[in-house]
Amino acid sequence: MITPQDDDIAVLDILDPAFRADSPEVRAAAEAGWWARTPVGLAVLGYQECLALLRDRRLRHGSAELVAAYGVTTGGFADWLRMMLLNLEGHPHQRQRRLVSTAFTQRSVDVLRPFMRAKAHELIERFAAERGCEFMAAFADPYPAWVIAELLGIPAERFEAFLGWATDIGLGFGPAIAAEQDRIDAAVAGLYSCCDELAARRREHPGADLISALIAAEADGERLSAEELRILVSTLVFAGQDTTRNQLGLAMITFAEHPEQWRLLAQRPELASTAVEELMRVNPTVPIIGRVAREDFTFRDVDIPAGTHIALFVATANTEPGTFGDAPFDITAARPAQLTFGGGIHYCLGVSLARTEMREALPILASRLGDIALAGPVPARPHVGITGPVTLPLRFTGAR
Repeated sequence: MITPQDDDIAVLDILDPAFRADSPEVRAAAEAGWWARTPVGLAVLGYQECLALLRDRRLRHGSAELVAAYGVTTGGFADWLRMMLLNLEGHPHQRQRRLVSTAFTQRSVDVLRPFMRAKAHELIERFAAERGCEFMAAFADPYPAWVIAELLGIPAERFEAFLGWATDIGLGFGPAIAAEQDRIDAAVAGLYSCCDELAARRREHPGADLISALIAAEADGERLSAEELRILVSTLVFAGQDTTRNQLGLAMITFAEHPEQWRLLAQRPELASTAVEELMRVNPTVPIIGRVAREDFTFRDVDIPAGTHIALFVATANTEPGTFGDAPFDITAARPAQLTFGGGIHYCLGVSLARTEMREALPILASRLGDIALAGPVPARPHVGITGPVTLPLRFTGAR
């Protein structure tokens, strides 16, 4: 499918619900070469190759094609996915990204730092005396949801509904999508309705929130249409909750496996920035990023036809021995850039928000929980799409 001389190339079945990007099978394929095959195209396993292709304009985003490979091509979720900024190309993408960038700034994130710290302490206070919790329900679910609600100006009475819709939409980025399509489509419809209601209120009564800023945003004499605003706000509601939720859960699992690093973060909270980058290097919530070839081209002597789905194994690239050496988890280490946030024109729009939320929350958790350990089995989402723990039972010793 890719080249005429690929009979000995490994096939990685990314459509199998049991597939894991960190499996011995994937590592063996990466040791054999920088690429492998998948049932729908090409797997890219090397760091330099992933870095180059993330920036390559001959590729476009491929999440819609991966969802189609699971058998879902119509319905509210499929339509939403095709229209979101992530999957736009050319002028429509440039125009919307420019408008959003005038409103969603580093300053709009930084002003939320006190709120993030206060909310982290408030949530921890609810379970700190118990010396144990189900971390996802107790902290990882509500913390980023409250932050995105504060950013967008979502009323408190709408909080639970927005959290539920974002959780249900997250099922659309993995093998469960066909079985859960009705539930996912209903979540998109509910989110749309509330986003329209909030936008109407902000047009009449602007505030200091991001929705008001997006309505007012203007670039080259253009503004966002009502439909564009609905898609953008619903995307922010989902992405601002689901990915950070799962990355927080994966962070706690990683720290439970490396208690000396957890204690070090409690002692030296200034290491939070490097800790976040290291966590996203070794245990990312998005282990594979999808792209699709827009045209026929050759890359590193591999012929890639137009329409080929390309799975960029950033989780594998982030731990490549040739780039990172024998690099154990170390929150003090200076590393090459991790690739989990993507690259090129589709570099994650919410990168500042995600980093800031984790940088504020993790040192507080380390200080207040003390030593942590897993207290039972940890069921997880499939390892394609957005992965992370479904539930995460923790026990802890309490503040040092």
